[in-house]
Order: sequence, then structure tokens, then C-alpha cells
Amino acid sequence: MKKLKKIAVLILAILGVLFIILMLMPEDDELSGGEEEIETVPQVETNTVSQDNYQSQSLEEVIAVDVGTGAKSATVMVYMNGSDLESESGEATADISEMLESGIGKNVNVIIQTMGTRNWQDYGISADTAQTYKIENGQLVLIRDNLGQLDSTSKDTLSEFISFCKKYYSADRYVLLFWNHGGGPVYGFGYDEWQPEEYSLNIAEMAAAFAENKDIKFDIIGMDCCIMANLETCYALAPYCRYAILSEDFESGLGWSYTEWMKNFEDNPGISAPLLGKKIVDDIIKDNEEAFMGDSACIALFNESTASNLFNAWKAYAYKNEEALLNKNYSKVHKAKGRAISGFLSLWESDESDVTLSDFYISDILALVEGIDNSSAEAKTLMSALKASVTYYGHTSDKNELTGMSVSLPYGDSYFYEKLKDVYKDIDLDEEYIAWLGKFVSADSYEDYYDYDDFENSWNGWGEYENEYGGNLSNGSCEYSYDYGTGDYYGNEEEFAEDNWLYDYEEEIWYMYENGTLYLYDEETDTVFYYDEYKDKIYYYDDDREDWFLAE
Repeated sequence: MKKLKKIAVLILAILGVLFIILMLMPEDDELSGGEEEIETVPQVETNTVSQDNYQSQSLEEVIAVDVGTGAKSATVMVYMNGSDLESESGEATADISEMLESGIGKNVNVIIQTMGTRNWQDYGISADTAQTYKIENGQLVLIRDNLGQLDSTSKDTLSEFISFCKKYYSADRYVLLFWNHGGGPVYGFGYDEWQPEEYSLNIAEMAAAFAENKDIKFDIIGMDCCIMANLETCYALAPYCRYAILSEDFESGLGWSYTEWMKNFEDNPGISAPLLGKKIVDDIIKDNEEAFMGDSACIALFNESTASNLFNAWKAYAYKNEEALLNKNYSKVHKAKGRAISGFLSLWESDESDVTLSDFYISDILALVEGIDNSSAEAKTLMSALKASVTYYGHTSDKNELTGMSVSLPYGDSYFYEKLKDVYKDIDLDEEYIAWLGKFVSADSYEDYYDYDDFENSWNGWGEYENEYGGNLSNGSCEYSYDYGTGDYYGNEEEFAEDNWLYDYEEEIWYMYENGTLYLYDEETDTVFYYDEYKDKIYYYDDDREDWFLAE
């Protein structure tokens, strides 16, 4: 673990106090019984301080930090548009089954609004009218009926559902999940079988619905949908949630895996948002690796507090490299699969089997940097902002070419650009940038696609970028955070944050993912902890003894 620069300074301040305490402590033989109860865990690399500098803290002085929020209740709102995914394959009811198996429902409310499909396969859900259900005691309980054939692609439908949940199922914290097809930042969410094919809920309409319920700030907004992990979606969601969970790729037919993380949430409704997000990501990747219907997958947990900085960094980089960006079409040619090969995506491609990311102008940001300019000041700033945004990233073992987040550049497509202009204006992206994107419509080389082979062959995870950018690699998934050396975010805290720690203002704790483990730092006690999620125990690091010990 990277060195904590504050420790040396703080040690001098507490040295005198520790000396007095040690003088008053019992002899070693009186402490021996307590020390035998300390559980030692495998040592990992961390900062150490010589025994000559200070004496070890006694066990009584080490109080474990709280990994969670202290919340006793939560409400998960599931905005479920069944569409052809349910009528043809029963995928929505399959995911409801996973939710029911979790045992959730006592400490955490799960409220599901069902709509958008001509045929529900199970649980007696009506296709003739929208309904609202609650999970109770392993059962799907109907709580609202005869709502009419609601348009799931309407801002008003989303807004009313949020309002209903907060009125009747208020809680200490909230999570919102979108369930259906995804079409990137311009086309947005939702193919509703009861609505005209061109209807969708774009990210500006989502933001408008959230604004009507601005007394709620969601801990997490997640999208069990394809290709929504993009800069523009994160920017639109930023005022209304702390974290977002989104996929840059097309999702497989499995979508999210609900049972285990919902069980964890029910057992601990106060679990920290970064740790809950990590569990969701890990479960999705594990399911796709192991299940018969699994496929390539990549999904990330995004820190929404960084969205504005990321957009500004991207603009500076894009303007500097305008000529190169216009000289090739950097949209990723990657075929659809699973939840993406019917319905929603077929609106823009007559042959469903040929739908690709390029139809939605998905350009991977890291691939742009590595393919065009990775050495300029603008590139360094963009990479730092990108890693601040992507708090935790998981991908299946075969996934190399997609790295977490994309941006949309409308190469040669005036129709796409006209829709883009309205959406981007409504989420308050600046007019200069929107006008600048118009250059891509008339770019001469819009049919000359960039060959991603070189990047794909060289991209083996964030490990190779670790020294340059500060990323952390972990078993096929990678977690990375902001290089605060630029001082863009935390001002006078930048010296500590250079070590790739993130500060969560809501939970008032520093945290960092490294090698799949959540580390925490408590400034009050100047102590580093790590959380073992399998044992549900917290350990602290004793610099004097150079090892980890169970914190009581």
C-alpha cells in the first residue's frame, strides 16, 4: 500500500502523549492475555515506522472505524420496463426471482414498477396495466394496481414512481435501478412494447425527473442496461446521486446478478456506498464468468462528484487534439449481444445481428488517449480525472478493448447530431462544446474507422499504466483513483491524496481499493484499517509491530 505522508508529521504530535500513557500502563505480563486474543492476518505492503520513533498503541486505544453509514433502513426503487426482453425471454421475471431469493425486504424495501411489455412470463404480473410490487418475506406483493398502460419512456412516469416511493417507503438512504435496454447518452433508456418504436427516455428527461424530486439524493443510481457508461450520462446524473453503476459494453442476457448483493444490503443497510457498489460489480462479473448464459462484460462504479471536472478535462484534451479526432472515426466497432440484439437497438439497424457500438458512436476515452496523445498536460489531466471518476471497475477475463467509460462523437451522422444537440443542451453542457461536435458530422474521414487492434493487443489492464497514472490492478478487475497532485479537488489535502485515496464527505472517511480490498484511513486516530468483507471484520495496521491486528 502506498505510503501515507501525514503519518510522520502526526507521530511527532502524539509522541509525548503516548510516552505518558505507556508509563502508566501495566507490565508486559499483565498484557499478555489480551495480546493472545489479537488475530493476525497476512501482511501487505504498507508504510512502516521505526520502533525508535514511538511505541505501539495498546489494543484499548484502537477503535475500529465504521465501514458503513449508520443507516438502519434503505429503499431500492426498480424501474422495470420488461419490453421484448420479458415477452420473448422472461429476463425480467428471472431477475425478480434473483431478488426474491436474496431474502431482502425487512430492513431494505424493494419496490418494483412493472410495465412496458406485452407478456409477463411469471408471478401473475399483468401486461394490461402497469403495477407496483414490493418484496416481502420472499414474495412479490402487489401494492398498486390498475395504473393504466404507463409510458415507461416518459419523464412523468419516472418522476411519479420516485415520488410514490419516497412518500410511502421513506428510508435513511435510497438506490434507484433502471431495468431495460440502453442506447447510449443520446437515445437513452427504454424500449416499451406499448409505445411507438422511436420513444425513449433520454438522460435529460431522467435528470428532469430527478430534479422534481430533488429532496432525494440517491446513494447509487444503477442501470441494468447496455452502453450507458459514458461521460455524458455521468454528467447528467451528477447532481442527483453520489455514485452510478453503468456498463460501457452491451450487456449479456444475464444482466445484473441480484441475489448476493441484495442479501448483503438486507443484512447491513448501512453498508458504505463504495463497498455496496463493489459487491454489485463483482457479482455481475462473477456471474458472467461462471454461468452458462454469461458473456463478455465490463461495468464500473463511478464517483459522481468528479463529473464536472472530467467533462472540463475532456474538453481541453479534445480541443487540443481536434485534428486527430476528426481524421479518423474512433467509434468502436464491437458487435451487440444478449440484451442488445433485439427491440431497442433494431430501430437504427435493419440487420439486428450487425448492431455495433459504432452505431451509437461509442469511443473509449482511454483508447483515444493512448491512440492519439498520452503525453501532453491535457492528456495527463484527463487521465487523472478519468481515474477519479471510475472508482471501481470490473471486467470478464476476456475483456480488453473497453476500459470503463466512453464519449460520443457524431461521425457523419446529422440525424444523431440533431438529437444530441437537444439532449446535451438540456443537461447544461456548454453551447461551445455542442457546436464543436457539429464538425464531426461533416468530417471527410467519417467512414475511415480507427483500427483498435494495436490498443487491444497492448491493453492488458491498468497494471502497465500504474507507474505513470497511479492505477491499481486486481485479479482481472482494476480500481483507480485521482492523482491529486494537481490539487483540483481537495486543495490543502492534496499531499495526502497523492497516494490515491479518495475522501467520502458523506461518510467522512478516506478510502482506497487495492488488490480487491477496501482500505480506510481515520484522520482522528491516524490509523489505517482494512475491511475483510468475508469475515465482516476490521483490522488495523500497527507500524511498530509491522503487522495487521484485529480491531475491537
